[in-house]
Amino acid sequence: MEAGVTTFLVFAVIAAIFGIGSLLANHLLGAKRRQSYLQRTTYECGEEAEGEAQIDFPTQHYTFAIVFVAVDVLGFILALWGLTFRGANSAWLPVFVAVAFTALAITGIYYALSGEKRWVV
Repeated sequence: MEAGVTTFLVFAVIAAIFGIGSLLANHLLGAKRRQSYLQRTTYECGEEAEGEAQIDFPTQHYTFAIVFVAVDVLGFILALWGLTFRGANSAWLPVFVAVAFTALAITGIYYALSGEKRWVV
């Protein structure tokens, strides 16, 4: 075997031994489990739960997070790509590819968010 594969296998075995050993040590040396009726109840700030647990959870903040990550990744890819082609002789082809990639990414973001009816803006 090559040195890289051997090193990987050694680290995989060490990680497996550590994980199994930690679980075994916790089981043998850990505190005994205490059973109480309180562990089977729902804890809601000391109040008893009543009514339905399903609520209308607002998703606008997650929508903004997804858009932020998508645009951030788009800018990172375009910046690295621009550094790669900064010495290119013909300027129209890299600009065309960058514009086409940006349009495709923005179209994908719009399509992914087209089902979102409520915007926070």
